[in-house]
Amino acid sequence: MEIILKNVGYQYKGKKYLDKINLKIKSESITGITGDNKTLLIELIDALTLASCGEIKVGGKIINRENLISIRQTVCLIHQKPMEQFFTTNVKEEMEFLIGRLDYKNKNIQKKMKDSLLIVGLTEEYLDKEIYQLSSGEQKLIQVAISLIYNPKVIIFDEPFAELDYTNKKKMIRLIKMLHERYHKTIIIASNDNSMLYELTEDLVVIKGSHIIAADKTEMIYQDVEFLLNNNIEIPEIVLFTYKAREKHVKLSYHKDIRDLIKDVYKHV
Repeated sequence: MEIILKNVGYQYKGKKYLDKINLKIKSESITGITGDNKTLLIELIDALTLASCGEIKVGGKIINRENLISIRQTVCLIHQKPMEQFFTTNVKEEMEFLIGRLDYKNKNIQKKMKDSLLIVGLTEEYLDKEIYQLSSGEQKLIQVAISLIYNPKVIIFDEPFAELDYTNKKKMIRLIKMLHERYHKTIIIASNDNSMLYELTEDLVVIKGSHIIAADKTEMIYQDVEFLLNNNIEIPEIVLFTYKAREKHVKLSYHKDIRDLIKDVYKHV
């Protein structure tokens, strides 16, 4: 589902946090957002916060106060800290709460709950579990499972890998890729983990202060090391390795996949 922002701005108590934001997020893409005020931008797209000016269209529908429920049935925001998103303490109760809040009606709602858990790799036994007793990795998966009940077309992740260990990070990467490839979701990832964004996203948006300073293919932005250095943006590890090698006159090409980089190293070193 395509998302279009036209001259969007947000200010609070006279201070501009976002100004003249013009952006198009392609349907069924994985788009990364990094830099300043990235969380604010995704909250505007989710309609959790309303813009001070400008227009945001989600699938051709303009976000306004009259259609908030409709927008939230279409767009789901997975917050960085799971426990700040939950309203109850039990998994099933949390699912039922969201169903009621969004006025979602489905004759096979019990099956939808179980299927949502299975998609993220959890069994139906989790319906009876207390959320606070789950690990941080399980809580992240529960967040996604709950969102899948009403089948949103857009899923937004705010720092999805925060506080996850290596194993759970890999699980989350696989889940995001599956949601994109198998279920054709439009995915937005707000993060300052530049190595992860380089690996996972197709397009990238960089915000500095209140303005977008870059919006392009992920490779185009992250492989422009001079741009990254000039704007104090952390260089993805795989790009940094190649950059350092090139400084030593090793003829390596930039790659997104570590396996391709290894092949290149064997070829030239």
